[in-house]
Amino acid sequence: MGAHALKQDELLAILIGAGTPGRPALAIANAILDEYVGLHGIHRRATVDDLARIPGLGRRKAGRILAAIEIGRRLYRSSSLKTAPEAEPDLFTSLQPPPKPEPQLQGPTDADLLAEIIGSGIRGHSPRVIAEDLIARFGSLPGLFGQDMGDFLGIKGLNSVKIIRIAAALEIAKRVAHALS
Repeated sequence: MGAHALKQDELLAILIGAGTPGRPALAIANAILDEYVGLHGIHRRATVDDLARIPGLGRRKAGRILAAIEIGRRLYRSSSLKTAPEAEPDLFTSLQPPPKPEPQLQGPTDADLLAEIIGSGIRGHSPRVIAEDLIARFGSLPGLFGQDMGDFLGIKGLNSVKIIRIAAALEIAKRVAHALS
């Protein structure tokens, strides 16, 4: 039925992947949601170090979760820029200098975020190279939204587990962007 049919804990469990002995991924996901009261709470106050303290999670899996959250922030920012109403020009606004462009975002690139979610590469193809190939095929990180996940199989280094992880991360990102609207 697709990632959109999954609950928050199920999406997080997919990003977590394998749990630990006696603590399955779904239990870890529910511990995260108990601590942060949903994806929006993770967005508002979670750090890698905070998430990594949750038993069974660790920094790498915490990074995957926060990469999905950051993609949601970027999706929200890009969609809010596109939907901002344009003001009607008048005498006073036409005499003002044009607005300065937004400063470039600091921090990880879109490919870095996607590589964090992908997690591992294969011989000759690091997660970063796989992420760059995926972004190049679909034009941008936002270009991945709404794609048939089967189309991702053509990217060397992606398998069904990684594609499902990407789908879960994109669904989390959509939900975070929607919560911010």
